[in-house]
Amino acid sequence: MYPKLVALDTDWTIFWGWLDEKKWGKGGGAYSKVEDNIAKVNYWDIQDLSNPKNKCGMYADIPRIISDILQNQAKIAIVSRNTSKAMCDRALWHWTVPDASGQQRPLIELVDYDEVYNLDKTTHFRKIKDWSGIDYSDMILYDDEAINNTTEMMLGVTFQVSRDQKGLTWANYQEGLDTWRRNKAIYSPWHGLQLDLYPKKKFLGYSGMDLETIKLLEAGGRRHDRKEAARWGFAMYVADDPAIAKYFSDWIKKTAFGTQAQTIVCAIYARDGDIFDNMNKIWVPDDIKLQTNVNCGDEFKIGWSQEDRDRQVAAWGVKKPYVLFSRHPNMGNYWGRFPVPNNGRWNEMVIYPQVQENLILTIRLSDSELANAISNSATRHEHYENRFSAWNITVPSPTQGDFKAHSEHFA
Repeated sequence: MYPKLVALDTDWTIFWGWLDEKKWGKGGGAYSKVEDNIAKVNYWDIQDLSNPKNKCGMYADIPRIISDILQNQAKIAIVSRNTSKAMCDRALWHWTVPDASGQQRPLIELVDYDEVYNLDKTTHFRKIKDWSGIDYSDMILYDDEAINNTTEMMLGVTFQVSRDQKGLTWANYQEGLDTWRRNKAIYSPWHGLQLDLYPKKKFLGYSGMDLETIKLLEAGGRRHDRKEAARWGFAMYVADDPAIAKYFSDWIKKTAFGTQAQTIVCAIYARDGDIFDNMNKIWVPDDIKLQTNVNCGDEFKIGWSQEDRDRQVAAWGVKKPYVLFSRHPNMGNYWGRFPVPNNGRWNEMVIYPQVQENLILTIRLSDSELANAISNSATRHEHYENRFSAWNITVPSPTQGDFKAHSEHFA
C-alpha cells in the first residue's frame, strides 16, 4: 500500500541551502533574471554564477526516493513557500534523477503538481486536490518546517518532518510511509449518525464543543478550531465524566467563543471498537515540557511542540496515530465550581484529527440526556484509569512516577 501523491518541500528537504532571490544574482555580471544565475557545478551541487558563495546541493537519498515514488506509480508534487518559483524550477531542472525506468531526467520533468508560492500550505493542497481529485488521506508531505503540520491537522495529509537540516533521508521517507499506512489502518467507514449503523461501536466518553466543530464531526470530518486553549495540541478533548464535559462546554464560551456561542455536550464513540482497542494509545505524565501553548501566538513554536511531543511519545514506544490520556489538575473555582471534589485530578482523553476523521462518531446529547447521564451515579463515570489493559494504553515509567507523586494508585 502506497500513497497516491507524495509532496516534497524544496529548501532543506530536497536540497540543503536556500534559494533566496534577495541574495542570488546580485554579484558582478549577473543576469537580469535571477534564475539564469543558477549553474550546475556537478551532479549534486549548484551555485550562483555571480557569487559562488551562494550554493545549494541535492541531498544524497533524493534520487533513490524519487525513483521509488515513480516505481510505486504515485504522483509527485512540489509544495514550497519559497518566494521564487522560477529559481526552484531551474534548480530542479539542473538536478537529474532516475525515472521509473532508470533513465536520468531533470527532476522538474517528473513533477505532476508544481506549487511554489508563499502561502499557508493548506492552500497548496486544496489546489492539488481540486486538480487531481485525490483525497487528502492518500497524500503525504515531507517538510523540514513543523509549522506546516497544519496540513495534517486541518486537511488530513500525512505529515512527516525532516529535522536538523538533514534533509529527506531514506529512513525518514520510510518513517513517513509507515505513518501513512498506520493512518489508513485505523479507518472505519462513515455511515452517518445512526448508532445502529455501527454494530461494533464503542462508547468513549463526553466532550463539550462549539456548534461549528460539532457539525464538522457530524459529517465524518475533523475539527478545525484553533481558538481554544489546548494543552496537548489541537484535538478533541474527551472526559470520562459528563459533568466535566458540561463544565468545559460552558467554559469555552467564556474563554474562546463568546457567551452567545452555542456549545453542546456530545457522546463520543469509536465507530469500530476493535480498531480503537488495537490502535496506539499512551498515558503521558502531566509534564509542562510535553505540552503546547496554543495561545502563545507563535505558530513556529506550536508546530515544533507537537512534533517534539510525537518524538517523545515514539521514544516511549508509541507512534502516530495515537490517542493520548493524561491526568489534569483540578480547575478549582476559577470558572465556577468544578465537579471534582477535594482538589482531585481528573482524566482527559485527547483525540487528534487523523483519528477523529478515521474512527470517531459524535452524537449530540439533549439537555435531558445530559442531565440523566450526570445524575446516574452508577454509570456516570467511565474511569479511564481502569482501562489500561482493556484499551491497550501504554503507561511509561514517568507516568507511573506522576501517579505515585500524587498518591494515585492505578493498576
